[in-house]
Amino acid sequence: MTVVAATVIAYDHDLPYFLVENKNGKDEFLAVKVHQHHEETSLGMILKSFAALGVKDFDSWRLGELATIELPGEEQAPLYSFHVTDFAKVEKDLPKTLSFKTGDEIQQLLTTIQPSTFTAFDE
Repeated sequence: MTVVAATVIAYDHDLPYFLVENKNGKDEFLAVKVHQHHEETSLGMILKSFAALGVKDFDSWRLGELATIELPGEEQAPLYSFHVTDFAKVEKDLPKTLSFKTGDEIQQLLTTIQPSTFTAFDE
């Protein structure tokens, strides 16, 4: 089993907003478990999770940068980012535990990103 994470990035007046999940009062990137023995791909599981949470239309979603993040317990996970143009529509479709926040609001979370450590897609 592997853990993968994702965020959605949208811009409003040239200011980036990141989709985060509020877990126990703390902002985190959406994290999903991938069972490779079930022939699941990390990207497929991320999209399946967003669909299960309420996203109905992925046509305007664009895959962005890939990176690695540090999870609690110092384990690392791939981080997928998606870019959307209408984040109000995306946010409306999702549960209230997921919301878009500015980089200033999630500054501590952004320090967990390690862009130079992503090395490969699913093996």
